[in-house]
Amino acid sequence: MSVGYSMAMTVKTDAPDIPNPAWPNGGYPTKGKKLGPAWSAIWRKLNRANDYLDGRELADDIAPKHDLMASTLVALLSRAAKAGVLEKEQRHVQSTRGLRRRTFYRIPPGTS
Repeated sequence: MSVGYSMAMTVKTDAPDIPNPAWPNGGYPTKGKKLGPAWSAIWRKLNRANDYLDGRELADDIAPKHDLMASTLVALLSRAAKAGVLEKEQRHVQSTRGLRRRTFYRIPPGTS
């Protein structure tokens, strides 16, 4: 299912699989018992945002709801960006330890 925002932009509402040689017939991460629902939740949040979201905050929010470590979801976001499923950009954010670079992610415009 796709939601049209304009003639030039259509965003897929179902979380796609990430190309992975270990899963040549698809299913990664969507078929995972914990990772699949977590990936779908990430995709829905990114889809609703229509902009870049802080990957660390996204992982910290979603991981406990699926009995996963936030670092697992940070790695998943990174893998999705490396495969071209997501776009990423680095931004500086103020943390308790000072100014830090964090990775922000979004669904690429025109993804269908």
